Amino acid sequence: MGGNGSKPGAAVAVADDQQAIISQTKMLEAHMRAELEKERQALTEAFVAQQQELASQQVINQLTLEKRESANLETQIAALKAQQYTPKNPAAKCVDEEGACLKCYEDAAKSGKGVEAFLECRAVVEAYSSCAKASTGIP
Repeated sequence: MGGNGSKPGAAVAVADDQQAIISQTKMLEAHMRAELEKERQALTEAFVAQQQELASQQVINQLTLEKRESANLETQIAALKAQQYTPKNPAAKCVDEEGACLKCYEDAAKSGKGVEAFLECRAVVEAYSSCAKASTGIP
């Protein structure tokens, strides 16, 4: 009987050993999952930090480029302003003829004769036109 009695105890011991191994395996798996999650989180944070650094560097590069282009544009504007033609203030020409033309039109308007009064200004207008053409070189 002693031989038979030891078998159930050995089976229980083997079962207990198997349970201990399963328990240790589960604990090891849980520990490995936790470690992998920590590593995944660390890699994610490193990736985000790297992306932020890259974005910051791109902003800095863009600002540097814009500053350089702005300075270039300012240089071009200054050069263009230096080249711009500024006409000299020409002496007034045909002043007498212009005055006579305006006076004729004013008198015609006040006369009440209508269109005929303005047609009487033809000679004064032609004199002003000839003077203006001669002073500007227009044929």
